[in-house]
Amino acid sequence: MNTGRPQHGESGTSLRRAVTHGIITVTFALACFAVAALSSGGLRTTMIAVAPAVMFIGAFGALWITYRTWRAGGRWQVWQGASWFLLAAAVMTMMATAPALLE
Repeated sequence: MNTGRPQHGESGTSLRRAVTHGIITVTFALACFAVAALSSGGLRTTMIAVAPAVMFIGAFGALWITYRTWRAGGRWQVWQGASWFLLAAAVMTMMATAPALLE
């Protein structure tokens, strides 16, 4: 029976999974920037454009997990926090890469 309260260990697991999701997403975006820094031409432009896309995909993935966790009656708030963090990071990344893409 679900009483609406988190079960023993559930809150720590949700937080750990949300933080891990955020770290992995940011790491992939930074890897795209590293590849862009080490390359030139079309690959450089492509990797610079891919980095914000990776962040947006990670943010929408976290939003999907937020919705599924909410429907299941779990701790969806930590996933919503991860979603907002990744969305804000995606917008900042997109704004930071725009000048490089317009060259």
